[in-house]
Formats: sequence, C-alpha cells, structure tokens
Amino acid sequence: MRTSPYIKLVIAALLVLRCFSAPHAQNDSPITAYLREHAETPVNYVMSKATSHRVTIIGEGHWLKQDVTLVAALIPLLQKADLDLAAEFFPAAEQARIDALITAAKWNEQEANAIMRAAAWPYQEYRDLLRTAWSANQGAKRPIKILALSPPQDWRKVLLPRGETYESFMADLVSKHLKEARRNLVVYCGMHHAFTRYYQAELDKDARARAYMDRMGNILSRRLGEQVFLITLHKPTWCGNLEPRSYCLPFGGRIDCEATEVGRPLGFDVVGSPWAEMRFDRGDYYAYGHVALRFVDYTDGYIWSGPLESFRPVTIIPLSEYAPDGQTREQLTHENPFNDEVNVTAKRLEEIWAQQTAANQDLLSRRNWKNLVGWQARCPKP
Repeated sequence: MRTSPYIKLVIAALLVLRCFSAPHAQNDSPITAYLREHAETPVNYVMSKATSHRVTIIGEGHWLKQDVTLVAALIPLLQKADLDLAAEFFPAAEQARIDALITAAKWNEQEANAIMRAAAWPYQEYRDLLRTAWSANQGAKRPIKILALSPPQDWRKVLLPRGETYESFMADLVSKHLKEARRNLVVYCGMHHAFTRYYQAELDKDARARAYMDRMGNILSRRLGEQVFLITLHKPTWCGNLEPRSYCLPFGGRIDCEATEVGRPLGFDVVGSPWAEMRFDRGDYYAYGHVALRFVDYTDGYIWSGPLESFRPVTIIPLSEYAPDGQTREQLTHENPFNDEVNVTAKRLEEIWAQQTAANQDLLSRRNWKNLVGWQARCPKP
C-alpha cells in the first residue's frame, strides 16, 4: 500500500519537531519539564479552576495591563459557562448602576465613567471590563453579573462601628452572592486581599510580626475550605528594605528563568508540583513572620504572563473624558484619585493629571523596578 503524500508530510513534520524538541527535553530542569507538560494558557487555566471551584480568586499587583487584559478575555467565557465575576475595583454602592449598564441595549460610556469616578479609579482597562461584560451580555439568555466589592471610601468610619472590616465586607458580599445566585464566582482583587492559607503579617518598625491580618480570601477559605482556589498573578515582590521599598523577582527570578525556557504565558498548579516546596527567601516581605515559608503555603496556582520586559501599565483615562463637564471636574478638585492634594484649582488638577500620565509611561521607574533589568544574567546556564 502506498503512503499518501499527506501522511508523508505529517511524518516529516513530526521528525523535524522531535529534532528541535529533543535538546529541550534533555536539558530541561524538572520544573521546566513540568511546565512544558502541564502548564496551560492563562485563560484556559483560570477557566479550568473556575468551573470546578465555588470561588476562584485572582490576585493581582495592580495597574498592570496584562492582568486586566487577562480578566477581560475571561468575561465572554464566564458568561457562556454561567459563571459570574466579582471585582474589588468597583464600588458596591454602584451595584444597581453597574447592573443597568452591562445589561442595557446600548453602551453608555458616560455611565461607565461615572462608575469609575465613584471608584476613584481612572484607568481605561478596568473600565473596559464593564464594556466587555456589556458586549458579552448582548442577546444572552443569562447575563453575566459583575459583582462590585469595594466598600465605601470612608469604610473605617462606616464599617468598624458595625464590627465589620474592609475584608469582611467583601467576603460577605461574595458569600451572599453564592447563596442567592448559586453560581460559581471568579473574584478579581489585589493580591493582599486574596490570601487564603497564608496570613499576612503586620510588622512593627523593626520588621517583626506583631499580628496577622485576616484578609477576604482567609475568611472565604475558612467558610468554604477547598472550594476556594487562589491564583496569583506574576509580579515583583518587596524584598530587603521595606522603607524605601525595594523589589525582587519572586524566588530570585527562578520563576522567570524556568518559564522563559518554555517561551509562552503559563498558568500552572503550585499544589502537587515541583514548585510546591520551594522556599521564600528570608528577606522577602511575605516571609516576615513565617518560618521557612513555602510556595504552596502562599498560593494554589500561578500565572506567569511574561518577563518583566513585556509588562505594560494600564492607561489613564484622559481628564477630558473622565470628567467631561464643569460639575464633575469641580468634584475632582476636592479630592483627586492620584494623591493626597485636596481642594486644588482646576489648573492644578490638570497638572496632576498630566504629570501622572507622563510618569505612567515609564513603568519600571514608577514601580521602582529598574534594578531588575538584566535579570536573565542570573539564570543558571544549561
């Protein structure tokens, strides 16, 4: 029997692929080999956890474009899978407004900007989460809900007398939604609200742990146990000096070194993996108050979106768009979203906006990460 040209072509392609991949397999560390075999794309990884857990928490480092873009890519898939999204970045007081916005027949950018003003969060990619949800809901039988988690800005005055905290407020909203909607929920928040098994230390002036914080994820983990899954998004971490803050790549850059060998964004389990027992460096901020802290003590899963050089900042919404009329502009002069300056002139507000927009272009300087450039030189040679 003659072999068809198509079969010959497939065999030839497989032989070429084997020739190229064999050196990788031979030189791979156990961790790189694990990533090649088990890691998924970030979107597929989150969806696999979201469909199998009541709550999947995604913890970010704030203001990184690739993080918000990932969550935006999840929204249409969550809608189709009958799952909902909760987000720290939208005020709970604006829930009715958000519901109306993302289920309306027509997109209303002015309403979206009003919600972002209420959040004091003037960033385009976060606003785009609302538009993506609106788009996913067009013609949908069961629209996705964006559950707004943020407490009022004066939460200490409002919540503490009631025996509530910033963290318990958000956890209670999540629990209430789970009970009423009976749908799994992806919770998108800052990493320091996301911790489940790990308890973040409160440090004194000598960097000694004097107490441990009870975060939203901790509360949900106690309530729901293994039904909660935590995914950490890749970011530099505090290390060495806390004031002024200095930063290191996690585990001395080992995640970046290993993931770069694979050469694509990755989502992977920490639990049950070769990463699990890896120890935090003693000078790492997260190791304060914890003896021999392991990666598996810190998170269940991890997403490596790319190396430091690929990081981009979120986009600041232009002032003319964020506050397009005299009344909204005047409100911002009393309390702007970037710094502690209050009751400034309209001209000073414009200066603040321009300064922040310009500084935002240099992400590494703005985040004090410039010392991390050249991290590849510290990777072990094959």
